[in-house]
Amino acid sequence: ELSPSLDVSQVYVREDEIDTASTVDGWRKKEGEELDPLLAAAEVLFTFRFPIHWLAKAPRLKWVQLASAGSDFIQREGLFVQRPDLLLTTASGVHEVPISEHIIASILHFSRGLNIATRNQAIQKWERYKADEIQGKMVCFVGYGPIARRAATLCRALGMRVTSVRASIAEQQPGFEAVERFYPPADLNHALSEADYVVVAAPRTKQTEKIIGAAQLDAMKETAVLVNISRGALVDEPALIEALQEGKINGAALDVFAQEPLPEGSPLWDMPNVLVTPHISGSNPHYDERVTDLFRDNLRRYMASEPLRNLVDKDRGY
Repeated sequence: ELSPSLDVSQVYVREDEIDTASTVDGWRKKEGEELDPLLAAAEVLFTFRFPIHWLAKAPRLKWVQLASAGSDFIQREGLFVQRPDLLLTTASGVHEVPISEHIIASILHFSRGLNIATRNQAIQKWERYKADEIQGKMVCFVGYGPIARRAATLCRALGMRVTSVRASIAEQQPGFEAVERFYPPADLNHALSEADYVVVAAPRTKQTEKIIGAAQLDAMKETAVLVNISRGALVDEPALIEALQEGKINGAALDVFAQEPLPEGSPLWDMPNVLVTPHISGSNPHYDERVTDLFRDNLRRYMASEPLRNLVDKDRGY
Protein backbone atom coordinates (compact mmCIF):
# COMPACT_ATOMS: atom_id res chain seq x y z
CA GLU A 1 0.00 0.00 0.00
CA LEU A 2 3.03 2.32 0.27
CA SER A 3 4.24 4.60 -2.43
CA PRO A 4 7.24 3.06 -4.24
CA SER A 5 9.15 6.28 -3.61
CA LEU A 6 8.72 6.05 0.19
CA ASP A 7 11.33 4.06 2.10
CA VAL A 8 10.22 3.26 5.66
CA SER A 9 12.87 1.62 7.85
CA GLN A 10 12.12 0.02 11.22
CA VAL A 11 15.62 -0.33 12.67
CA TYR A 12 15.37 -1.38 16.29
CA VAL A 13 15.54 -4.95 17.51
CA ARG A 14 15.42 -6.74 20.82
CA GLU A 15 18.70 -7.69 22.48
CA ASP A 16 18.09 -11.40 21.87
CA GLU A 17 17.52 -10.96 18.12
CA ILE A 18 21.14 -10.24 17.20
CA ASP A 19 24.54 -11.28 18.44
CA THR A 20 26.86 -8.40 17.58
CA ALA A 21 25.75 -4.79 18.09
CA SER A 22 26.25 -1.77 20.29
CA THR A 23 24.01 -1.32 23.33
CA VAL A 24 22.10 1.89 24.09
CA ASP A 25 19.68 2.00 27.05
CA GLY A 26 18.94 -1.71 26.93
CA TRP A 27 18.36 -1.86 23.16
CA ARG A 28 20.91 -3.09 20.64
CA LYS A 29 21.14 -1.15 17.42
CA LYS A 30 22.13 -2.64 14.12
CA GLU A 31 25.22 -0.79 12.99
CA GLY A 32 27.58 -0.81 10.03
CA GLU A 33 26.76 -2.82 6.94
CA GLU A 34 23.29 -3.85 8.10
CA LEU A 35 21.95 -0.46 9.19
CA ASP A 36 23.85 2.16 7.20
CA PRO A 37 22.22 1.36 3.81
CA LEU A 38 18.78 1.59 5.43
CA LEU A 39 19.56 4.95 6.98
CA ALA A 40 21.00 6.26 3.72
CA ALA A 41 17.78 5.47 1.86
CA ALA A 42 15.18 6.19 4.56
CA GLU A 43 12.74 9.07 4.41
CA VAL A 44 10.85 7.81 7.48
CA LEU A 45 12.38 6.16 10.54
CA PHE A 46 10.43 4.28 13.23
CA THR A 47 12.73 3.65 16.18
CA PHE A 48 12.95 3.42 19.95
CA ARG A 49 16.16 5.42 20.26
CA PHE A 50 17.95 7.72 17.85
CA PRO A 51 21.70 8.24 18.41
CA ILE A 52 22.48 11.69 17.04
CA HIS A 53 25.28 10.39 14.82
CA TRP A 54 22.64 8.66 12.69
CA LEU A 55 21.72 12.06 11.23
CA ALA A 56 24.90 12.13 9.17
CA LYS A 57 24.00 8.71 7.77
CA ALA A 58 20.43 9.68 6.83
CA PRO A 59 20.52 12.66 4.42
CA ARG A 60 17.03 11.88 3.02
CA LEU A 61 15.37 11.61 6.42
CA LYS A 62 12.27 13.80 6.86
CA TRP A 63 10.38 12.25 9.77
CA VAL A 64 11.32 10.25 12.88
CA GLN A 65 8.59 8.39 14.78
CA LEU A 66 9.84 7.47 18.25
CA ALA A 67 8.50 4.42 20.05
CA SER A 68 9.07 6.28 23.34
CA ALA A 69 6.82 8.93 24.86
CA GLY A 70 9.69 11.29 25.66
CA SER A 71 12.00 12.96 23.17
CA ASP A 72 14.20 14.88 25.60
CA PHE A 73 17.15 12.50 25.13
CA ILE A 74 17.53 13.34 21.44
CA GLN A 75 16.73 17.03 21.81
CA ARG A 76 19.51 17.41 24.38
CA GLU A 77 21.92 16.08 21.78
CA GLY A 78 21.00 18.91 19.42
CA LEU A 79 18.61 17.26 16.98
CA PHE A 80 16.78 20.43 16.01
CA VAL A 81 19.99 22.44 15.91
CA GLN A 82 21.35 20.12 13.25
CA ARG A 83 18.05 19.46 11.48
CA PRO A 84 15.42 22.13 12.28
CA ASP A 85 13.32 20.88 9.35
CA LEU A 86 12.99 17.33 10.70
CA LEU A 87 9.57 16.14 11.86
CA LEU A 88 9.70 14.35 15.23
CA THR A 89 6.73 12.49 16.72
CA THR A 90 6.51 10.51 19.94
CA ALA A 91 4.49 7.59 21.29
CA SER A 92 2.67 9.79 23.78
CA GLY A 93 -0.63 8.17 24.74
CA VAL A 94 0.41 4.52 24.56
CA HIS A 95 1.42 4.64 28.26
CA GLU A 96 -1.81 6.07 29.67
CA VAL A 97 -3.19 2.80 31.06
CA PRO A 98 -0.09 1.19 32.61
CA ILE A 99 1.44 4.36 34.07
CA SER A 100 -1.84 5.64 35.47
CA GLU A 101 -2.31 2.27 37.14
CA HIS A 102 1.28 2.45 38.42
CA ILE A 103 0.49 5.82 39.99
CA ILE A 104 -2.56 4.40 41.75
CA ALA A 105 -0.54 1.39 42.92
CA SER A 106 2.17 3.69 44.31
CA ILE A 107 -0.36 5.76 46.22
CA LEU A 108 -2.04 2.65 47.67
CA HIS A 109 1.37 1.16 48.51
CA PHE A 110 1.92 3.91 51.07
CA SER A 111 -1.70 4.45 52.08
CA ARG A 112 -2.22 0.80 53.01
CA GLY A 113 1.25 0.43 54.52
CA LEU A 114 2.38 -2.23 52.05
CA ASN A 115 5.95 -0.99 52.48
CA ILE A 116 5.70 -2.07 56.12
CA ALA A 117 4.02 -5.38 55.26
CA THR A 118 6.58 -6.46 52.64
CA ARG A 119 9.47 -5.53 54.95
CA ASN A 120 7.98 -7.52 57.85
CA GLN A 121 7.16 -10.49 55.62
CA ALA A 122 10.82 -10.74 54.57
CA ILE A 123 11.84 -11.20 58.21
CA GLN A 124 8.69 -13.15 59.24
CA LYS A 125 7.63 -10.45 61.67
CA TRP A 126 3.95 -10.28 62.66
CA GLU A 127 3.30 -6.63 63.49
CA ARG A 128 -0.12 -5.02 63.26
CA TYR A 129 -0.02 -1.44 62.05
CA LYS A 130 -2.49 1.31 61.22
CA ALA A 131 -3.34 1.56 57.52
CA ASP A 132 -4.87 4.66 55.99
CA GLU A 133 -7.39 5.30 53.21
CA ILE A 134 -7.13 7.64 50.23
CA GLN A 135 -10.73 8.81 50.11
CA GLY A 136 -10.76 12.55 50.76
CA LYS A 137 -6.99 12.87 50.35
CA MET A 138 -5.59 15.42 47.88
CA VAL A 139 -3.28 14.51 45.02
CA CYS A 140 -1.44 17.18 43.04
CA PHE A 141 -0.22 16.41 39.53
CA VAL A 142 2.78 18.43 38.40
CA GLY A 143 2.07 18.36 34.68
CA TYR A 144 -1.25 17.34 33.17
CA GLY A 145 -0.75 15.39 29.96
CA PRO A 146 -2.57 12.22 28.85
CA ILE A 147 -1.12 10.06 31.63
CA ALA A 148 -2.00 12.52 34.39
CA ARG A 149 -5.50 13.03 32.98
CA ARG A 150 -6.29 9.33 33.15
CA ALA A 151 -4.68 8.96 36.57
CA ALA A 152 -6.64 11.96 37.85
CA THR A 153 -9.89 10.37 36.68
CA LEU A 154 -8.99 7.18 38.57
CA CYS A 155 -8.11 9.18 41.67
CA ARG A 156 -11.46 10.96 41.56
CA ALA A 157 -13.23 7.62 41.19
CA LEU A 158 -11.50 6.52 44.40
CA GLY A 159 -12.77 9.61 46.22
CA MET A 160 -9.61 11.69 46.11
CA ARG A 161 -9.43 15.42 45.50
CA VAL A 162 -7.28 16.47 42.56
CA THR A 163 -5.28 19.60 41.77
CA SER A 164 -2.65 20.22 39.13
CA VAL A 165 0.19 22.57 38.32
CA ARG A 166 0.21 23.22 34.59
CA ALA A 167 1.82 25.80 32.32
CA SER A 168 -1.30 26.32 30.17
CA ILE A 169 -4.08 26.46 32.72
CA ALA A 170 -6.51 28.14 30.30
CA GLU A 171 -6.29 25.36 27.70
CA GLN A 172 -9.16 22.94 28.33
CA GLN A 173 -8.99 19.29 27.26
CA PRO A 174 -10.98 16.12 27.99
CA GLY A 175 -10.21 14.94 31.51
CA PHE A 176 -9.94 18.42 32.99
CA GLU A 177 -13.23 17.93 34.83
CA ALA A 178 -11.40 15.64 37.30
CA VAL A 179 -9.35 18.59 38.60
CA GLU A 180 -10.91 20.95 41.12
CA ARG A 181 -8.21 23.59 40.66
CA PHE A 182 -5.31 24.32 38.32
CA TYR A 183 -2.29 26.30 39.49
CA PRO A 184 0.25 28.12 37.33
CA PRO A 185 3.94 27.21 37.84
CA ALA A 186 4.41 30.38 39.90
CA ASP A 187 2.10 28.86 42.55
CA LEU A 188 3.84 25.48 42.62
CA ASN A 189 4.89 25.62 46.27
CA HIS A 190 1.41 26.59 47.41
CA ALA A 191 -0.13 23.72 45.44
CA LEU A 192 2.38 21.29 46.93
CA SER A 193 1.68 22.46 50.45
CA GLU A 194 -1.95 21.33 50.16
CA ALA A 195 -1.28 17.86 48.75
CA ASP A 196 -1.10 14.49 50.47
CA TYR A 197 0.39 12.95 47.32
CA VAL A 198 2.45 14.75 44.67
CA VAL A 199 2.77 13.09 41.25
CA VAL A 200 5.51 14.37 38.95
CA ALA A 201 4.18 13.86 35.42
CA ALA A 202 5.61 16.76 33.40
CA PRO A 203 7.87 16.34 30.37
CA ARG A 204 11.57 17.08 30.75
CA THR A 205 12.44 20.54 29.42
CA LYS A 206 14.86 23.26 30.47
CA GLN A 207 12.02 24.77 32.51
CA THR A 208 11.12 21.56 34.37
CA GLU A 209 14.56 20.23 35.28
CA LYS A 210 14.78 20.07 39.11
CA ILE A 211 11.32 21.59 39.35
CA ILE A 212 11.09 19.67 42.63
CA GLY A 213 14.01 20.93 44.71
CA ALA A 214 14.74 21.65 48.35
CA ALA A 215 12.28 24.56 48.54
CA GLN A 216 9.47 22.47 47.07
CA LEU A 217 10.17 19.53 49.38
CA ASP A 218 10.16 21.93 52.33
CA ALA A 219 6.76 23.20 51.19
CA MET A 220 5.23 19.71 51.24
CA LYS A 221 3.50 18.19 54.24
CA GLU A 222 5.54 15.90 56.50
CA THR A 223 2.91 13.23 55.78
CA ALA A 224 3.10 13.68 51.99
CA VAL A 225 4.39 11.15 49.47
CA LEU A 226 6.17 12.02 46.22
CA VAL A 227 5.56 9.87 43.13
CA ASN A 228 7.84 10.37 40.11
CA ILE A 229 7.01 8.59 36.83
CA SER A 230 8.39 11.29 34.51
CA ARG A 231 12.18 11.78 34.43
CA GLY A 232 14.72 11.68 37.23
CA ALA A 233 16.02 15.09 36.18
CA LEU A 234 12.79 16.77 37.35
CA VAL A 235 13.66 16.06 40.98
CA ASP A 236 16.77 17.24 42.82
CA GLU A 237 17.80 13.77 44.01
CA PRO A 238 20.24 14.82 46.77
CA ALA A 239 17.60 17.19 48.15
CA LEU A 240 15.03 14.39 48.02
CA ILE A 241 17.33 11.99 49.87
CA GLU A 242 17.91 14.60 52.56
CA ALA A 243 14.18 15.31 52.88
CA LEU A 244 13.44 11.59 53.28
CA GLN A 245 16.22 11.07 55.80
CA GLU A 246 15.14 14.05 57.89
CA GLY A 247 11.44 13.20 57.77
CA LYS A 248 10.46 16.32 55.84
CA ILE A 249 8.17 14.13 53.71
CA ASN A 250 6.73 10.70 54.48
CA GLY A 251 7.92 8.73 51.47
CA ALA A 252 8.60 8.48 47.76
CA ALA A 253 7.68 6.09 44.95
CA LEU A 254 10.33 6.46 42.26
CA ASP A 255 10.34 4.85 38.84
CA VAL A 256 12.96 7.21 37.36
CA PHE A 257 16.27 8.49 38.65
CA ALA A 258 19.05 10.97 37.94
CA GLN A 259 21.26 8.05 36.93
CA GLU A 260 19.88 4.79 35.57
CA PRO A 261 20.39 2.07 36.59
CA LEU A 262 20.26 3.46 40.11
CA PRO A 263 23.82 3.10 41.49
CA GLU A 264 24.37 0.35 44.05
CA GLY A 265 25.53 2.86 46.65
CA SER A 266 22.47 5.09 46.49
CA PRO A 267 20.77 5.54 49.89
CA LEU A 268 17.41 5.21 48.10
CA TRP A 269 17.85 1.44 47.83
CA ASP A 270 17.73 0.87 51.59
CA MET A 271 15.22 3.49 52.72
CA PRO A 272 12.11 1.85 54.22
CA ASN A 273 9.98 4.79 53.05
CA VAL A 274 11.03 4.55 49.39
CA LEU A 275 9.58 2.34 46.66
CA VAL A 276 12.11 1.78 43.86
CA THR A 277 10.99 0.42 40.49
CA PRO A 278 13.42 0.20 37.53
CA HIS A 279 11.77 2.58 35.02
CA ILE A 280 8.99 0.08 34.21
CA SER A 281 5.84 2.08 34.94
CA GLY A 282 4.99 2.07 31.23
CA SER A 283 5.66 -1.64 30.80
CA ASN A 284 2.73 -3.71 29.56
CA PRO A 285 2.06 -6.65 27.21
CA HIS A 286 0.29 -4.42 24.68
CA TYR A 287 3.08 -1.88 24.15
CA ASP A 288 4.32 -3.07 20.76
CA GLU A 289 0.79 -3.35 19.38
CA ARG A 290 -0.21 0.11 20.57
CA VAL A 291 2.91 1.89 19.34
CA THR A 292 2.69 0.13 15.98
CA ASP A 293 -0.95 1.16 15.59
CA LEU A 294 0.08 4.75 16.35
CA PHE A 295 2.83 4.60 13.74
CA ARG A 296 0.50 3.11 11.13
CA ASP A 297 -1.98 5.94 11.67
CA ASN A 298 0.77 8.55 11.51
CA LEU A 299 2.19 6.96 8.37
CA ARG A 300 -1.21 7.23 6.72
CA ARG A 301 -1.38 10.87 7.78
CA TYR A 302 2.13 11.52 6.50
CA MET A 303 1.37 10.08 3.08
CA ALA A 304 -1.89 12.05 2.91
CA SER A 305 -0.14 15.30 4.02
CA GLU A 306 -2.36 15.44 7.11
CA PRO A 307 -1.24 16.71 10.58
CA LEU A 308 0.75 14.11 12.50
CA ARG A 309 -0.18 12.95 15.98
CA ASN A 310 2.23 13.79 18.83
CA LEU A 311 4.31 16.16 16.72
CA VAL A 312 7.02 17.67 18.95
CA ASP A 313 6.87 21.44 19.23
CA LYS A 314 10.45 22.67 18.81
CA ASP A 315 9.83 25.70 21.03
CA ARG A 316 8.11 23.90 23.90
CA GLY A 317 10.36 20.86 23.67
CA TYR A 318 7.53 18.28 23.77
